[in-house]
Amino acid sequence: MHTKIKQLEELVNGSIALIKKLEDENAVLKQQMQALADDRGKMLKNSAGVRELAEFKSRIKKKLSRLTARIDKAITLQDTLFPEDSDAE
Repeated sequence: MHTKIKQLEELVNGSIALIKKLEDENAVLKQQMQALADDRGKMLKNSAGVRELAEFKSRIKKKLSRLTARIDKAITLQDTLFPEDSDAE
């Protein structure tokens, strides 16, 4: 009976040691996954697709600013061509 208890204690101690080892490995793997996720994020930020998208956005913003300037100019010209008469009311 005493040997069976001793064997059981050894099994429990072995299981505890294995669990500790697995927890340590899990912590290392979590750190590696975080590092890989960070590296992936950096790669995506530096990728050609992101640069192309930024250039496209820049071109669109320039076109929109030119368009709004033209609209503002047209509104100003319209006000000079057709001034509002406050006397007409």
